[in-house]
Amino acid sequence: MQIMKKCIQRFFCLAGLLHLLLALLLQGCGSDPRFKETVSIEEFKKQSVEQVAEVKESNVPLTSSMPEDVSVSGDYLLGEGDLISIQVFETEELNTEVRVSSTGVINAPLLGDVNVLNLSAAEAEKKIEKLYAKDYLHNPHVAVHIKEHVSKQITLLGAIKTPGTYNYVSRRRILDILAMGNGLTEKAGSFCYITRQDPKTGSRVSYMVDLDELMKKGDVESNHTILGGDVIYIPESGQCFVDGAVRKPGTYPISNNMSVSEAIALAGGLASYADDDSIKLVRYMGKGKERQVVSISYNQLQAGVGDTLFLQDQDIIFAESSASGKLMAGSGLTIGFMGTGVSFRDPEN
Repeated sequence: MQIMKKCIQRFFCLAGLLHLLLALLLQGCGSDPRFKETVSIEEFKKQSVEQVAEVKESNVPLTSSMPEDVSVSGDYLLGEGDLISIQVFETEELNTEVRVSSTGVINAPLLGDVNVLNLSAAEAEKKIEKLYAKDYLHNPHVAVHIKEHVSKQITLLGAIKTPGTYNYVSRRRILDILAMGNGLTEKAGSFCYITRQDPKTGSRVSYMVDLDELMKKGDVESNHTILGGDVIYIPESGQCFVDGAVRKPGTYPISNNMSVSEAIALAGGLASYADDDSIKLVRYMGKGKERQVVSISYNQLQAGVGDTLFLQDQDIIFAESSASGKLMAGSGLTIGFMGTGVSFRDPEN
């Protein structure tokens, strides 16, 4: 009889303990007040587009791709240190290779000093032809080839292993220039920006090149020619923070057009106790503005709705915990001889 009473007492004690445990668990599993939803998905998308537009307006004019006539321009202007070859078709004795002096002068056979400073190869050809035609040859034909481009330099900045200024020795393309700087760092972003002087307007213009298309997908059309005087800047990739009910919370680099579901995948996926209907995306909207919080369900992510929200630098993804999921993931039942016990481990700890 005494044994039966003890069993009944233990049963009610266990029931009370379970009730108390469940109440405490439910109390601690509400939505995180820091990430209360402030905006709908539609409004969030609209604000994101406006934010990107503001950033673009505040920077140097940016084109999505380099126009081909600029990329392969032959209007390189001769300057100090450039090495050129001169070919006179009427007589081989006048052929020569000569370097432009510090004053912009070359020494050509029979002609002596000829000023070619800031002339293109085509302009130098015409000038030399006229000089030979004046006193030495009838209707001469001259070809000038630039063998080394030294007068103009290129500058590598940003997430490059060896940034600095380099001599532009010969016509190079983007991959050649990145190799000169010993390649990209691990933090390099998906794009590089090439700033050069527009020969028509004289203003500085920036062109954006997709490095993922070039280096990972082998898009040779993106491997544009670099000109003397170009500045190549490779920004570091942005970062997002994934927290809450995920397997590996932490900070992760943002790749090109990275979606919410891709970031969650990097964090090991949702934990078993996650609330599938409450995944929060938190975005910093700029100095002096309140951050915006949008709530997305896992079903929306699977349907591709949330994946049209590409991540930006400093974005936070927070997966809420569900009470039932947390209880199932953290509770355990222990049965012993003539007695019963219960244990609970918070799966988030």
